[in-house]
Amino acid sequence: MRLLAVELDRYRSRRAVAMLVLVATLLTVLLAATALWDTRPVSWAERARAEAQLQQALDDPQLQEDVDDCRDNPEAFFGPGTTSEQCADFLVPRLENFVPRATLDLGKVVHGRGTALIVIVTSLLVIAGATFVGADFTTGSMSNQLLFVPRRTTVWAAKGLAVLLSGLVVAAVLVVGFWAVLSLVADARGISTPDRVLWDVRWTALRGIVIAACGGLGGYAVTVVLRRTVGTVALLFAYVVGGEALVFALPFQRAGEWSLANNALAWIHDGARVFDDNLPCRPGLAGCQRSYELSLGHGAAYLGGVLLLALLVSWLVFSRRDVA
Repeated sequence: MRLLAVELDRYRSRRAVAMLVLVATLLTVLLAATALWDTRPVSWAERARAEAQLQQALDDPQLQEDVDDCRDNPEAFFGPGTTSEQCADFLVPRLENFVPRATLDLGKVVHGRGTALIVIVTSLLVIAGATFVGADFTTGSMSNQLLFVPRRTTVWAAKGLAVLLSGLVVAAVLVVGFWAVLSLVADARGISTPDRVLWDVRWTALRGIVIAACGGLGGYAVTVVLRRTVGTVALLFAYVVGGEALVFALPFQRAGEWSLANNALAWIHDGARVFDDNLPCRPGLAGCQRSYELSLGHGAAYLGGVLLLALLVSWLVFSRRDVA
């Protein structure tokens, strides 16, 4: 426990780590601020202008002609299964069509800025985990640490646990803070959020916190092998730029199952739809559907397997290789 406390203190004292946490905090604030600004309540002047535009559209004689034509042959307008009663719903504009901004919808934020937040926090924690242990190798302090605690497995585990716990705290504060602010503002604006959306927000946030903390641990594990922070960052950049493209360029079906990004999205959002041009064309209601569903379980197994493999290699290398 004492060694873990020392490593936690060392993690907090790294200036580079502190800067990365600060950047993550600022970006979280920026995402929340833009979400609130883009959905700010409509002013009286904007509402009056929208009502005038709506009335002008309703007074257009062409609109009534289109509605009448649609009622005569609704399927020609909107496809099979359309009834004449639906024509007005589809064609007649509503006030919200002319309002310049949408209201704050937490369900939409989950798949927009909420996902972006998780990606940002995870990426920065990966770099933080890499920086934490990379500095020990670069400065040569790792050798000094092993003089006081010669049990390498204990040192390796303490450092990894410090990265994981610190990542959990940072990710939890940022993600929970982000959603708490948006939820409070939604309540203050009188916007009711369905229970199913709140449930989705809670579980997405929880899974986001887990993947962010594990990402930091993965960055630590890779850097133990490479011994250089820049090596881990370069590897991450190379995968983002070329790795994903290479996976999707593979000439066999369901290659996207091996994509790190797809599995991460499947974990975050309890499943993800993947489009694959290599799949045979299967007629559907909207035509040919070349896609498949990647489940939460698949994403968890893939990400967990990658992390465990990285940790195993990291432990073997740290246990047997000279750190000088």
